[in-house]
Amino acid sequence: MFRFIQLILLCVLFFVSGCSNSLQPKDLPKLYSCVITITQEGKPLDGATVELVVTDHENSKYKSLAITDVEGKAIMSTYGHNGVPVGKYKAVVTKEITDDIVYKENESGGKDLVSYKKYKMVEEQFSDPQITSHEIEITGKGKVAKTFDVGKAIRQLVK
Repeated sequence: MFRFIQLILLCVLFFVSGCSNSLQPKDLPKLYSCVITITQEGKPLDGATVELVVTDHENSKYKSLAITDVEGKAIMSTYGHNGVPVGKYKAVVTKEITDDIVYKENESGGKDLVSYKKYKMVEEQFSDPQITSHEIEITGKGKVAKTFDVGKAIRQLVK
C-alpha cells in the first residue's frame, strides 16, 4: 500500500513539475545537473520530496524537485527536464506517510476505506523554506552533488 501511495505522489509531482510541454515555460534557461542526497540520522531517506526554493529571485518562477530513491538520492529536475537553473536555493525536504488504514467490508464483498492517518516524517525546520539551513548554489560550472541530513526521525500526526 505504501509503495502504491508513493507511486501516486510521484505521478502528481511529475504532473505539477510540468512533464507536459504545454506547462513548460518557453524561456526555460539552461539546466545543470544536480543530485541531492538526503539522510536522516545518517541513513538514506527513501521517498522524501526535495524541492529547491529560489532565494535570489532571478529564477523564482522555475520549480525544481525530485523524490529520493532507496539510497536517499534525488536527481533534481525542472519542468520534467533533468537539471536546475543557475541560482541560489534552499533545499526543502518533506515526507509524509499514510498509515493506520482501516477498511470495512461492504455489501458487495469489497472493502471501503473507513479511516486513515497521515504522518510527517521530517521535522519542520527542514521542510519550511523560511527556516531551513540547507542551501545550495548552482553555478553552471559542472555537476552539483550535495548531502543534507534532516535530523532525527519523527512521526508527527498531520491534522
